[in-house]
Amino acid sequence: MNKKYSVLVVTLAVMALLVLSVHPARAQENGFSETFDDPTLPGWERHPDATSIVDGVLQINPGGFALHFGDWSDITLTVKVNFAAEAEAVIGYYFRDVGRYLLVLSNGRVSLNKEQKESNTPLGNADVASLQSGAWHTIKVTVSSGQHQVYVDDELQLTATDSDPLETGAIMLIAQGGGTVQFDDLSVSGSSAGGPPPGGEPQPGVEPAPGEQPAAPPADPGTAPVAPTASQPSAGTGNLIEEFFASQASTIELTTFLVNLLLAAVCAYILGIVYIHWGASLTNRRKFAANFLLMTITTTFIIMVVRSSVALSLGLVGALSIVRFRAAVKEPEELAYLFFALGIGIGLGDNQRLITLVAMATGIALIGLRQLFRKTDADVNLHVSIASNNPSEISLEQITAALGKHTAKLKLIRFDETATAMEAAYLVEFRRMDQLTEAKTALRALSPSLEITFMDNKGIW
Repeated sequence: MNKKYSVLVVTLAVMALLVLSVHPARAQENGFSETFDDPTLPGWERHPDATSIVDGVLQINPGGFALHFGDWSDITLTVKVNFAAEAEAVIGYYFRDVGRYLLVLSNGRVSLNKEQKESNTPLGNADVASLQSGAWHTIKVTVSSGQHQVYVDDELQLTATDSDPLETGAIMLIAQGGGTVQFDDLSVSGSSAGGPPPGGEPQPGVEPAPGEQPAAPPADPGTAPVAPTASQPSAGTGNLIEEFFASQASTIELTTFLVNLLLAAVCAYILGIVYIHWGASLTNRRKFAANFLLMTITTTFIIMVVRSSVALSLGLVGALSIVRFRAAVKEPEELAYLFFALGIGIGLGDNQRLITLVAMATGIALIGLRQLFRKTDADVNLHVSIASNNPSEISLEQITAALGKHTAKLKLIRFDETATAMEAAYLVEFRRMDQLTEAKTALRALSPSLEITFMDNKGIW
């Protein structure tokens, strides 16, 4: 098989495997599932005394809560619930200090309320005869474009529409009344709004004040709202400035960081192979391609650090203003590949793995197709000058034929001939260093007196 075809097939196969391997990871980032098998409840904030894990089940006593930080929208939430006769199970979603939805489950009844700082708006309620205490029930909530649908044991029981919907928020499980509530097999899927992945740091709007536990939810969804926390913005220019400079980037999950760096390294290596085999630059393509690895990894690291902090982003602009390339980019193709490497680093740094890999695969496929269908013009990386003081002894055709047997590409760029001298200049490309030696030997066989000059031999790869 032609080498160009082989490179294209192998490259696209590797990119396809990367895309397929990243797609499940991307789906996981847009939701989470919890079986409550870990007693430490990683990723959850909870009431220290009223919440516990018993036999793989989350058990919440009256007044207790468990909050999973996140920032999801258009969610589908599924959870198993078992509550005592005197208890009410409350499922809160889009949960933030500015507002939240509270789904209240009790004997034979389900109700949905929208709670905000100064108001509590009932969105709907329904009598559900099958919803009884002392038994496990599967509750499913779907939210799309302000419409809420509540299923109890796979049967639609309540549909409500909010004309002024909340956009995103966390998940909170609450026990009210005089009895214990149990939760199990929680699953949430939806669109991520850019917050940290499940188990990350608190989101703005639900973040507890430093050194404090989150305020416990009210006993009744219709009573006083949750007290404002330190993360809430208040009016006034001074407070806005303080909030701006106090904002910190969310903690980066180590697994996500390492996966993105590994993908950056693999993508940079593939891009380097593509540039070496399909590039048209006259410079040393193998040496230049080695820069892609460091550039892509560095860009990924920088973007992951500053992506969630405006202050750090502005600091990056100031830092980059004093950093300049001291080595000139000689050809437009080199600049294009540098931008390609930067784009890959930015995409992976922003955790857009699937989009980045699809864009890279598309770009490589287009480059490969262009190589397959373009005309076979000379694509050279070395200058050869051949001179003779006896032009009658050797002809241009003989020189061209001797070089053509040992070069991958050959192009005559200048030919001068007088009665006493002849000189020819070529642009050539050698695939291997031994081809240069073979070409020199073939030229010497034509005439031992030939003057042969090879220039810019750093372009051999």
